Amino acid sequence: MNTRAIDYVTEDFYESLSFMDGEMPDLDRVRELFHDDGLLFNMSFGNPVTYSIESFIRSLEDQIEEEQLTQFMQRELYSKTEIFGRIAQRTSVYEYSLVYHEIDRLPKGINYIQFILVDDIWRITSMAWNDENANFRVPEDLVGQ
Repeated sequence: MNTRAIDYVTEDFYESLSFMDGEMPDLDRVRELFHDDGLLFNMSFGNPVTYSIESFIRSLEDQIEEEQLTQFMQRELYSKTEIFGRIAQRTSVYEYSLVYHEIDRLPKGINYIQFILVDDIWRITSMAWNDENANFRVPEDLVGQ
């Protein structure tokens, strides 16, 4: 099955979250990409940080308002999508930056994203991600090098 529609949803997600200093991310678009309330799990810390799509958006808005987050860029480096009927799973390797200027080695992580097909439109139902750290490195074969 063709994964192009899921590619577009994933690209929209990363692009909608990304923003430059003085701008705002397109959080309405982020919300539209999810089915119902969606679930997001940040596994980059000691304990899971769990969000609904609404609490995730509120958290971002709060960080921006309090100037804890002034800009953000995230983009996909590698993906693998599996589809069965009207469900899909995507392994998405990403890199991100919290600063405007390019740095040599951007931090990376892996995002597992689940989708369902509703009314011929792929929507995200959940995602769980883990940024790289000293204990967990993205395998070289998943970085597209």
